[in-house]
Amino acid sequence: MDQQLHMISLQVKALRQQLSDLMQNSNSADAEIITASSTLAAQLEDYAHTINEKRYPSMRTF
Repeated sequence: MDQQLHMISLQVKALRQQLSDLMQNSNSADAEIITASSTLAAQLEDYAHTINEKRYPSMRTF
């Protein structure tokens, strides 16, 4: 399972980079595409953080 989470984490990182590159290099992206891509990137960042927390639990308390 840990190997699978690592692979997913790498895929999420790659997808976030592709979204970032697309938004920086695209002259034809409209506002809806930019907004949707930004939202997706934020969700992927949260997902990556959750995966890393599962792999390496922090010492934080609630």
